[in-house]
Amino acid sequence: MKATGIVRRIDELGRIVIPKEIRRVLRIREGDPIEIFTDEDGVVLKKYARIRELGDYAETYCQALVGALGFSAAVTDTETILFASGSLKKRLIKAALSEEFISRMRERQTIFAPDGFTLLAGDMPALRLAAVPITSAGDVLGSVLIASDDTRLKLSETELSILKTAALYLGKQLE
Repeated sequence: MKATGIVRRIDELGRIVIPKEIRRVLRIREGDPIEIFTDEDGVVLKKYARIRELGDYAETYCQALVGALGFSAAVTDTETILFASGSLKKRLIKAALSEEFISRMRERQTIFAPDGFTLLAGDMPALRLAAVPITSAGDVLGSVLIASDDTRLKLSETELSILKTAALYLGKQLE
């Protein structure tokens, strides 16, 4: 664990305030669920992402999309890429999503960008991609996407339709 030097007191109701600087760095927003763990050293707080419950299943689904479509594939939560497969796996896995991508997902917008879209936070070059939000019980939990930096691969509405089916299916698995 990384020490921050910040100390907070627990109030009479057992609450503590997570400092604004830490919430900003970890992208924790008001209303975000937090998972609480204990270990031999104390209490660990972690931002909860229901989509992680898909585990190996989501990773296998990504591999199937790569095999069927030829594009790299990924499953995200609302902040980062959790699972990825294909030629862009090393670049995508655990990468933070761009604010524009996060905003579009939270607004339940499908992204179809055959000419490029900035998927990742920072100054990464734009990727040709299609992405569909994964929803369950009315909540946006993340997205499923395919992406490429290879101009020889053509992104069409067919791939987008396949992704819509994938997003619906993954969302149903979490109901």
